[in-house]
Amino acid sequence: MKGTTLKRATLVVALALLAAACGDGGTATTTAAPATAAPTTTTAAPTTTTAAPTTTEATTTTAAPTTTEATTTTSAAPAIIPGEDLEVDAIVLAYTTALDSVLGFEDKEPFVEDSADLESTMDQYNVNGEFVGGIGVLPLDVAIDGDTAVVTYQLLFGGSPSYSPQTGEAIKLDDTWKVTREAFCALMVLARGGCP
Repeated sequence: MKGTTLKRATLVVALALLAAACGDGGTATTTAAPATAAPTTTTAAPTTTTAAPTTTEATTTTAAPTTTEATTTTSAAPAIIPGEDLEVDAIVLAYTTALDSVLGFEDKEPFVEDSADLESTMDQYNVNGEFVGGIGVLPLDVAIDGDTAVVTYQLLFGGSPSYSPQTGEAIKLDDTWKVTREAFCALMVLARGGCP
């Protein structure tokens, strides 16, 4: 409808111009009908956009339970049970007394074979022991064969194990177990001392 009205208005204007141009030489008055455009109304339909609802799924992660096994470190426990064998107890006493860097010559001398000339050696052992927090032994095993025995022991520096386990001998003299002079002097060499 809009297009038809516009065409009519254009045609009327064109005819008026043509008549004026071809006129009779006189005064011509041409009145053109005013061109009127029909009002244009554009109504857009309202747009409604509805997004589909977003669903976020809850994610649950369950880790398998972790099992940590307890680790137990067991050091070799001495095979010696105090009170179980009096002979073994006597040998343990000889070793722990003779090789204790805190005790003096008077305490050690009865537990070391042929010890009369070892006082200066024992004194030096005690001095050397001070540098490591004290020297001692922990007997681990005693194997008795008549009046002799083989002793396996752990050296202790400041109460802590040092070196690998050592072995020495004990001998029973006059009903008293003693560290053999050879075993005692071997340990004195290890402790940076020596025997005469």
